[in-house]
Amino acid sequence: MGYLHSPTMRRTLLALAVTWLAALPACDDPHLRFITDDQGRALILHGSNLSSFSKSDPNRLPSWLTRDDALRLSRDWNFNFVRFLILWDALEPQPGQIDAAYLDAVEGYLDWLHEAGVRVVLDMHQDVYSRVFCCDGAPPWAVRDDGQPFQQQPVWFANYFQPAVIRSWDNFWAAAGPHADLQQHFAAAWAAVAARLGSHPAVLGYDVLNEPYPGTPFDILNLPSGPMPAFERDLYAPFYQRVIAAIRAQDVDGWIFFEPTYGMPAAGRASFLPRLADPRPGEPRLAYFPHLYSITLEGGGGYQPAIDKTVADWEVRRREDLQRHETPMLIGEFGVTDGVGDGLIFLGEVLDMADRMTSGWTVWDYEPSSGGYSFIDSQKNEKTAKADVLVRVYPRAVSGEPISYRYYPGERLFLLLFKERAGTSGPTEISVPASRHYPGGFDVFCSDPAGTWSSSWDATREILSIETDPASPRHLVRIQPKGYVAPGP
Repeated sequence: MGYLHSPTMRRTLLALAVTWLAALPACDDPHLRFITDDQGRALILHGSNLSSFSKSDPNRLPSWLTRDDALRLSRDWNFNFVRFLILWDALEPQPGQIDAAYLDAVEGYLDWLHEAGVRVVLDMHQDVYSRVFCCDGAPPWAVRDDGQPFQQQPVWFANYFQPAVIRSWDNFWAAAGPHADLQQHFAAAWAAVAARLGSHPAVLGYDVLNEPYPGTPFDILNLPSGPMPAFERDLYAPFYQRVIAAIRAQDVDGWIFFEPTYGMPAAGRASFLPRLADPRPGEPRLAYFPHLYSITLEGGGGYQPAIDKTVADWEVRRREDLQRHETPMLIGEFGVTDGVGDGLIFLGEVLDMADRMTSGWTVWDYEPSSGGYSFIDSQKNEKTAKADVLVRVYPRAVSGEPISYRYYPGERLFLLLFKERAGTSGPTEISVPASRHYPGGFDVFCSDPAGTWSSSWDATREILSIETDPASPRHLVRIQPKGYVAPGP
């Protein structure tokens, strides 16, 4: 809504939004799930991937990153979350040999991120299966291409269609037969990561595999009548269950993140992955981590909201997925390169949609040389126009159950509706980038009776803490610029 051009229309819609939020019943949505902290508060996580540099770094690490770079994530951009890339070829350079020094080095970065107040999901990253072909991922010993030909393509993702790459993926998915050891090694490598780093206070969980490619069954249209439903049922889901079991043998509490397959799900097409099971005692801790990219924008074209339906289609398809999975959802990757026409409008629409779906996210990517996706330049200076879109008001921790929240960038108006939930403690914390978006200050309102709620402001961390009235079944919080005349019904 912040990108509507008519001020009258914006204010009319905002008036309707305020009325609608206030009237929402405090009922349970069986498909609404959240990652929670040790106080039972629902967490909303905003942040960045860290970082594509690791793909080509000899040590597979973000070696450009300093302690101050890590601290900037929360200090400069109010982020509380990072998807941290790790690489299988660095972790297990020889079969069954886990590189302890690599995990020690990763831990050093985790220490800085914990100091910054940033939670981390460790992402086993790959692109086109392995650096042997063009990009990153599996160690050379795990490339089983059966002598199929490979010819380097000028566009990186076109290498997925080379026979050697397809055969390597086919052999990886074959959990029985002569290449069954591949998944066994992969699961054992994850178990080693969980055993070594799972207890680190920054580690929230594990993203099993970045954008897995199906190999031969790949269908660019992802049609229900095509080969993908059978692949996801018979090969893909069992793969996840093997890795989940291996991680759970070492860590029963960490969150395990799972993704749709590579390709069209990120552009708004269907996914057929069936519901997964978590063997841990108690409530499952699985989280859905799909990616979102516009084919037009990735191809270098400008964004045309009236034509490009990626965001709308993606929202429909992922809501269908959540009815099946009944897990929290966060967007693992999305972004836009610099200079793309109306690219910032696309970013804003993705973030507005994420708010509608109460979804956290990690944008691609935090590093100085990420092909134009980053919100910093080669000298580590902020790209302010992009950062101004990414940095927004959001509820970091909700002491209850979120029903809905919205941030309207054009008006700098934020609305949060949540209800009481047993077993939660501590204040609701809202990230308010005051120095960026409220130079004249802001006002806070709450629907609880006067005298029953209170707020406090941490100007250094830019976090607003709100203690609400437990006798009120639901709470509507509004944040707005000082002097703003709130729209009425």
